[in-house]
Amino acid sequence: MPDALAVRVTPLSRRYAPRKASLRLFPLGAFTWGSTGNPVRPRTRPDHTLIWVTQGSMRLDLPRNSVLLGAGDIRYIPSGTAFSAVPQTGAEGHVLTISPELTTDVDPALPQSMTAGSVGQSGPAMLVNLQELVAEATSAPDRHALTCHLNLLSLRLSRLDPEQHQVTRQQEATVDRPLVDQFLAISERELGSLRTLADTAQDLGTTLAQLDRACQEAKGRRAVELLHELRLERAAELLRHTDRPMGRIAVDLGYASQTHLTRAFVEATGRTPEVFRAQMRQLSSPASGSV
Repeated sequence: MPDALAVRVTPLSRRYAPRKASLRLFPLGAFTWGSTGNPVRPRTRPDHTLIWVTQGSMRLDLPRNSVLLGAGDIRYIPSGTAFSAVPQTGAEGHVLTISPELTTDVDPALPQSMTAGSVGQSGPAMLVNLQELVAEATSAPDRHALTCHLNLLSLRLSRLDPEQHQVTRQQEATVDRPLVDQFLAISERELGSLRTLADTAQDLGTTLAQLDRACQEAKGRRAVELLHELRLERAAELLRHTDRPMGRIAVDLGYASQTHLTRAFVEATGRTPEVFRAQMRQLSSPASGSV
């Protein structure tokens, strides 16, 4: 693989060093993403990620919902989005990861938010597009040619059929879903407050044990875990779009200290908040377009 598009594995002491731009295609069955644990939790990823299921299913967990992607379903997930992806037994398909540095000149631009759809009858053409992208990136990388292939991919994503096989997890339909929705809405409004989860449960007319049970049924995670994910999601937004100091972000989001924020952010993303902010600004800078 040419140097310009090579992926380097760096020692632990250099884990936050900037990576070289890359474009890689994985078999879906070999791709798992998320923070370690059981269940796997959503974690932000620095690459744009395209998931295409051709057989079986893949579980996709986001901070606020969980779905099963079925045969033909495609999800495009922009960089910086928190998600976890776990292929189910027998799942097949393709996962394309693209460094944002390679997409600055794409026209039409790749989606800035998550895009869902079904490949429909254009599966063979989509597969050729992905294979040509990887071939261009790995054999004789030419930025203009690579951008042309990415332009075509962006057009295909804008013309996806509606998802046909998305199966919402059974837990999403439980009778306690309104309680969980209210809990998430209150928590999002009061992330920086010092109120306990027991206080919030009391305001909702329930107990912490009942709230935990409802969250487990609807989201597969306890109330405290959902609150943790909301804080991380908001922290990533503030780091990406504001100059607010780290200490202030920690206070505003209810972390015990800046150190607490840093520890939680590193665990979820593999990067410190400072490194995440610097990388996001570099990606948005006009000068970041070179490979």
